[in-house]
Amino acid sequence: MTGKPNRVVNPQDLEQLAKLLDGRGGVGDKLDEAFTRASALGVSDKLSAIRPMRPWISDTAPGLRRKAAYARLEDGDPLAGLLLAGFTPEQLRNKDLPPDILLVANAAAADDGVDDGWLKKKEGETLDDWLVRIQGDAVTELTGNEKLGKAVSTYIEGAANLSAFFTASTTALLGGKSLISYFKSSKVLNAPGTFTARMINGHWDKLSRIPKAGSWLTRVPTGALAGSDEAAMLAGYMRKGAFYLPTATEANLLRVAQRGGLANAAKAAGWMRGLGIVGSAGATAWGVANLATMDHGKAWKEDKAKYLSNWTGTAFNASLTAAMVAPNPVTVGLAVGTGLAYAGTLVWDNWDSISKGAEEAADWVGDKAEKAGEAISDGAKALGSALNPFD
Repeated sequence: MTGKPNRVVNPQDLEQLAKLLDGRGGVGDKLDEAFTRASALGVSDKLSAIRPMRPWISDTAPGLRRKAAYARLEDGDPLAGLLLAGFTPEQLRNKDLPPDILLVANAAAADDGVDDGWLKKKEGETLDDWLVRIQGDAVTELTGNEKLGKAVSTYIEGAANLSAFFTASTTALLGGKSLISYFKSSKVLNAPGTFTARMINGHWDKLSRIPKAGSWLTRVPTGALAGSDEAAMLAGYMRKGAFYLPTATEANLLRVAQRGGLANAAKAAGWMRGLGIVGSAGATAWGVANLATMDHGKAWKEDKAKYLSNWTGTAFNASLTAAMVAPNPVTVGLAVGTGLAYAGTLVWDNWDSISKGAEEAADWVGDKAEKAGEAISDGAKALGSALNPFD
């Protein structure tokens, strides 16, 4: 139970009613249109009687969504906590959200003895921003240690930015070199991120003799890891007047699927390339969701670098997905260009942290790490006390 009054109601009905009030083309939009036209005609005073409807809609629609979220919470809907935070069902649809965050959000919302105001989506906060902040705030709520919570949020955001920068910059660098080779010497392009797969396929006999690793490496079919060259042959094409049979890392998976079905495309991709495609496609979908939850005008005014990194990051992941599925000069070129743009905006967005980090790295290791250890220790004690029923 949530501690809130029981409601016999269909949450979808409440959400649909809220959408009719403040959604696109809803009552609110039609009222705005009517007021605009009346102003242009000089008859605004004729609509004064219905003017109070606008603030009523602004208050009522979110209220209906909150009631729907409480109803979902009582039904055990895992998204209820995020709906109560202020996100809409449309913004959360088909999103692969971390289960631990869903659990924390629902648990906090379900406990009427706990202030769940920290869960609420802040004005202008995107889904991506909320997920980073909420993990730190959850630590703060559990431990009572605000500094530890902020440290967790900073670490999560910093680690994500570092990983993104590494992927974007290496894709741009290696992809650029591949394009130069392609145009200078007609070298066949490989899919981005398949360097390890090429090593496995080309040097399996040597890798399998590595001590310790060799004992299990020899049991794994190379095709399962790095892709099947036999399946990739289905993507053969005319090149320099001869029929060329691509390797697994060179193959256009769309062409393989068209000629031999999805099963052969999966074999040609292998586990490593397939995992990369799934990851970049998921990052693209996440970027689109993040952009959909953003107040673009406000985000641009508040932090231009971060705003641009959201756009360039989504564009990079989309082009990277395309290049991994179907490597050719166009897709690889787009991945290189968007990778450079994304890496550049990440540096711009995090320049203060980068410059400060370069100057204070030694002091941080000597002093800050010790304080972080103390904070973690204090936080662990506070958490243990909170979980101890006899304390």
